[in-house]
Amino acid sequence: MALGTEFPYISTGSLYTAIDTYQASTVQPPIQSFPNGAFNPLGAAFLLSMGAPEGPSIYYPTPGGSLNSNGWGAPLIVRYVRYSSTKGAAFLAYPAPVFWTDETFTTVTGTFSEGNPAATGNVNSLAGLILINTTNYPGSKTGAQLNTLVNGNFVFIVTKGFVPSAYVPGSSAVGDSFFGSSGDFTTTKTASGSSPSTYTVKLLTALSASTSNAYADLWVNCDPTF
Repeated sequence: MALGTEFPYISTGSLYTAIDTYQASTVQPPIQSFPNGAFNPLGAAFLLSMGAPEGPSIYYPTPGGSLNSNGWGAPLIVRYVRYSSTKGAAFLAYPAPVFWTDETFTTVTGTFSEGNPAATGNVNSLAGLILINTTNYPGSKTGAQLNTLVNGNFVFIVTKGFVPSAYVPGSSAVGDSFFGSSGDFTTTKTASGSSPSTYTVKLLTALSASTSNAYADLWVNCDPTF
């Protein structure tokens, strides 16, 4: 099931590993009907559901991986975007925050200062979570190697729904919320029961506690359209 378009083409069969190479030429092979080598419309949103027969979902991070029943009833909204970062920060060991770079809502970066508004960033420019990370990507890639593979190319990000084992800044408790923060692939925490800082939006919510492991199950609420 999709929102306004067909079910996405996921080139590797997994949202955790799909990286589609950007091509400067507009001449496409037959399977690629979109500009610059994209396999899907740039910026398109897709609704993925465990009950949908059309294709894979987030709950199988690796081919043949075991089913994670958490989040079963939480349909996932993903967007097909281009990742582009001048700094090229190393990717993390967990799904991590990314930021919109401009008002097209088609391009993201992992570096806060490269987010919209340009060259300054904003706490509310948080686009969602990029799923590609060194733990789930095959071949024991380092964060720097993943940046080389991803930077400038097309990927999927989660803009709404349940994401297991995602990066959080240090320890967190159930109900803590997170918003954009200065740095690379990071957020700032507001403790459960506290009001977010002035002019910030509650975009990520912890559904499990985290201590020294720096990851937790998160509810993502970054998509303003749905």
